[in-house]
Amino acid sequence: MQKIGLGLDYNNICKDYNTVYLDRDNNDRETVQCMKKVMDWFNKFLSELMQTFDYGIYRMNQNVALELKEIVQKRFFFYSLEKEMILQTFIFQSEATTFDSLVHWGKSTENTLLIKNDDEGEGISFYFNENSEVHLWIQEKLKDYSLDPVPFEEV
Repeated sequence: MQKIGLGLDYNNICKDYNTVYLDRDNNDRETVQCMKKVMDWFNKFLSELMQTFDYGIYRMNQNVALELKEIVQKRFFFYSLEKEMILQTFIFQSEATTFDSLVHWGKSTENTLLIKNDDEGEGISFYFNENSEVHLWIQEKLKDYSLDPVPFEEV
């Protein structure tokens, strides 16, 4: 099975902010409201995804399940001019399986989802097996949003 990705830009969720990007250190009212809207949207979306597929959240090389709040926070989603972006990857899967690398995860045929933040804080990328249950579910759930194909890179 081939791994593919779809990118979701935050401007699909919120457009009412005064800066070029959503800076997590910016306290202007519109930007703060927009960041809250994005985080609330992802909290709901990822909760439904986890419930639908009986997924837990894991880091690449750890078999201890994390809480959703590890993802749904400003430092995962948004860029900081002062602190820049901390690139992070999480895997949604039914059973705890550790992976040594993206190459190792890329060879997996399981119905898992890898979520990765963008280095410029503009959106999130979802990676999965092409035409898998989770791929089809995400396409259906996000059919009213603009999704960009994102190649799966094993580095």
